[in-house]
Amino acid sequence: MSASEKIVEQRIQEAVIRALRISPQSSSMPLRMGSTPGWDSMGHMSVVMELEKEFQVRFPPYKLPELMDVPSIARMLKDAK
Repeated sequence: MSASEKIVEQRIQEAVIRALRISPQSSSMPLRMGSTPGWDSMGHMSVVMELEKEFQVRFPPYKLPELMDVPSIARMLKDAK
């Protein structure tokens, strides 16, 4: 993984932590919808909005279910460029 990819993943993690209002210590476990406290269907919308703000992008509504964890979000952001 390149340095820029690591930076993107770190920014994704920070955005998810902000959106879900969880402690950074909780992020030591993999951040994933359904596994991370608060990342349910309502939390997912908060995550999506925070990611869109952080990365200045808009995800198409039909792609939102694919944003399940940090790696899938990173792939989606890479494809958006």
